[in-house]
Amino acid sequence: MKKLLISLVLMIVILAACSPAVEKVAPAAQQEPTKAPAVTDIPLAETTEPVSEMTIDAADYAYTTVDSVSAGWVRVKLTNSGSEPHHVQFFRLNDGVTMEQFQEALKQGEGPALALVKHMGGVGALAPSGSAQAVLDLTAGNYVILCFISLPSDHIPHLAKGMIKTLTVMDSSRSALTEPTATLTVTMKDFTFDLPESLPVGQSVIKVINEGPEPHEFNLMQLAEGKTAADVVQFLAHPDGPPPFVAIGGINGLEPGSVGYVEFDFKPGNYVAICNIPSPKAEGHQHFSLGMIKEFSVGEVAEDM
Repeated sequence: MKKLLISLVLMIVILAACSPAVEKVAPAAQQEPTKAPAVTDIPLAETTEPVSEMTIDAADYAYTTVDSVSAGWVRVKLTNSGSEPHHVQFFRLNDGVTMEQFQEALKQGEGPALALVKHMGGVGALAPSGSAQAVLDLTAGNYVILCFISLPSDHIPHLAKGMIKTLTVMDSSRSALTEPTATLTVTMKDFTFDLPESLPVGQSVIKVINEGPEPHEFNLMQLAEGKTAADVVQFLAHPDGPPPFVAIGGINGLEPGSVGYVEFDFKPGNYVAICNIPSPKAEGHQHFSLGMIKEFSVGEVAEDM
């Protein structure tokens, strides 16, 4: 469990990574260069039928949201009303596993805990006052949603301070819902993003597919002016001073073969997509250190979409 908490401390200074990690970076709650751009009031993605919606408010340190939701495609809208960075990761408990068993496994370490759940996505780390949304395919079952972010001052993950909540995903009697219509598809593999070099300004509906044998995430951050992906890597290795980015959401950990959607209103600038999940096959090294980080720009026209 000690390695798990260290990983979370190392990752979330930039964004949450979604999944408990071995070496994630901690958030610098007082060091955000700017407030995260909000994505409230983004029109719903086009569907033949409306997807279910679930609004989650993340505060210091609790979630305010519903206790149950219908199975199928669910739009998850996360807002951060706290003074620290927050995210939300959805885990489906394996059949027959109880919340108490999961919490006990967390005390034993990353391996025992992850053996009891499936990564079902979530919304990536947000700076205070930020908002973002993702569309997840939730199968019926018992879930837990939680925040793994911790501050370097105490190394205590937010879930230990109350940011953990059960959720029931119920079988639905209604007809199957149609997933959103994507404007772009991003494929995640071990260890790359198949992502264009540039995207257009405005609303995007990004279909995210995990084709790798390990869980992956598609987390987003907007780079500070003049900064690059190399600055991000340097900061992750030696966090000092304000981070060269703002965490703006994305989609948290997805199981191999899973699909989710990121809906975001992009402003002009430079961005980074990153996966911070550690690889058990690579001695716990985070996926970005194995190549799973990509810089892209947002301008008026995307040349290679």
